[in-house]
Amino acid sequence: MQRIALCSMLLLAAHEANAAGVVRIANGDCAGLSKAASAPAGQEPALIVLATKGSYACPQALPVTGNINVDGAGASLALLGNYVSSGTPSPPEILVAPGARLMLRNVTLGFPPSPASAKAGTKKNANIASPDFCCAVTGRAIVNNGDLILDSVSIAGNHWATAPNVIFNGFFYNSGTLTLLNVSVVGNAYSGNDPALLTNAGHATISHSTFVSTPMGYATGLLANVDGGTMTAANSVFVNNGYGPGPICADGSGPVGSSGGNISGDNSCAFNAANDRVVADAGLGAFDTHGGVTGSIALSYNSPAIGNGLAANCAATDARGAARGTTRCDSGAYEFGGGLGQLGVSGTSGLYFNSANNGHYVTVQRVFDDNALVIWNTFDQAGKPAWVYGVGSINGGKIHVEQVAENLGGVLHPGGAVSGVTPTFWGTLDLDFSSCSAATLNYHSALPKFGNGTVNLERLAFVTGLDCSP
Repeated sequence: MQRIALCSMLLLAAHEANAAGVVRIANGDCAGLSKAASAPAGQEPALIVLATKGSYACPQALPVTGNINVDGAGASLALLGNYVSSGTPSPPEILVAPGARLMLRNVTLGFPPSPASAKAGTKKNANIASPDFCCAVTGRAIVNNGDLILDSVSIAGNHWATAPNVIFNGFFYNSGTLTLLNVSVVGNAYSGNDPALLTNAGHATISHSTFVSTPMGYATGLLANVDGGTMTAANSVFVNNGYGPGPICADGSGPVGSSGGNISGDNSCAFNAANDRVVADAGLGAFDTHGGVTGSIALSYNSPAIGNGLAANCAATDARGAARGTTRCDSGAYEFGGGLGQLGVSGTSGLYFNSANNGHYVTVQRVFDDNALVIWNTFDQAGKPAWVYGVGSINGGKIHVEQVAENLGGVLHPGGAVSGVTPTFWGTLDLDFSSCSAATLNYHSALPKFGNGTVNLERLAFVTGLDCSP
């Protein structure tokens, strides 16, 4: 699978180098998109590029009969137009014909939930609360009868419903070969009598993807094999809090295989390979771009998905393009810290404390280039509260502050004015981050009432959206 993804990326790179074969689709140009996507075999463009963060509300946007590569550049493609008339659905929004191939990257299928409404809670496997729904879909929205590869794609904000007494076999139906890599499925509501969100009658491979259902709807599951279909999951996260609730793997469907490294909210898929875990809380954070171009669901610092990925299945990058570890990686589409949970320059920002010393806090904020403001709220040896501060240089996982100062003699006047402040040289501080969540503070004060010492710190809070990122 990783070889398939790597070959596909190399192919895209080669296509991009051939400028004559690149077709750029203007924002909202549905006719141009459909025309380029439906080019027959032998006449296809080398690459279709959508407008950066564009929006395409296009019925039947991708009818693919040839070999098509699309880079969405962060655009969203609304899954519209699949309305039922007399019990018969209209053509799917994405339809890959037998013998055809579609490689789709960096795009949102549906409508990205707003940051305020797409927060995944920390309780009950991270519900997505009150999503913004874009697209009412009745019938199959995505149908693959050929070869479909989704890489760093979000499927978000869709409301999938079926007509009474009509079974359309899933919002997403596969009878060919399907590869999902770094895919995030979040904030979708679905109801009706279909077996699952993804119904597979062919061969499907899911890797480093995150599936989170929405607490509404009546779907019987997230995944289902039908008609002899085979499906394998690796290093992925599956959380289903559907109404009812529904299982992750639909009742009565064929088994879903595992290559290991999966986190799931129930045991309905019966994953039993190395590093497969059933958890009560997947420790998921907010759905956002997190520095990438398409949405992914962040991992909280204590998520069981961190480091749970099986090394043999580790992809090179996550949905944002951040590097993953080669000997240890995370389950799901988002890599905490962009590789082994390693701390990046901006990732030092946050609030730290020593749990054994109440009222004793260190605040770190990257301010420019590789520099950080460090503020230490502490006490002197006589018990008097004190705060010291300085701007230091970041070098790998260390921050050195050569000039630490303490403000003395200040008087707060009514209305907030301060007078009489005298910045006084205090000493030096060194912060050594052993991991994303822990650090050691070494201090050397020129003032006898502080002296020298070492304090072990643990992270109390991250800066939203940064985590341990570069």
